[in-house]
Amino acid sequence: MRYEIHLYVPKTGRLTPRMMEWLFRHGQTENVPEPHWPVRKLNPRALARLLLKLDPSLIASPGRGQDVELRFPMPQVDLSLYIHDRGVIIFFPYTVDTLLRVVLGIVYTYIRYLYDTAGFWSFDPQLNILSYADDFQSIDETAALMESLLPKMIER
Repeated sequence: MRYEIHLYVPKTGRLTPRMMEWLFRHGQTENVPEPHWPVRKLNPRALARLLLKLDPSLIASPGRGQDVELRFPMPQVDLSLYIHDRGVIIFFPYTVDTLLRVVLGIVYTYIRYLYDTAGFWSFDPQLNILSYADDFQSIDETAALMESLLPKMIER
């Protein structure tokens, strides 16, 4: 099971729940005219280079089309950033082990860097929270969610 956080640069300077609904409904559609998109179009390779300046240890590999995937170099962390033409999706495992706080610290470092350098907002679909820049309170909320939900998900 993978946890995911979505990152986007809103055209208007802020991201709203209605914009997120639109993205999840129309984000995979190829023929939507640019003025309808609530988030900026990105150059995935340029964004990957920006992230590699922050963390040169990330391992880059091609994704679908022009997309780029960056993997954290430690397999036991199992963290990846998928960069597409509208944003970034950060994936990491649902876990409650001792690595949880370390992984969340790394994730929120990337989120804060992208906010500070390029104006990315984040959306956590598991918590249904939009944020212009996540902080350590979000780390605690995410950890609490994972600790409460994982046992229920395993029972199924």
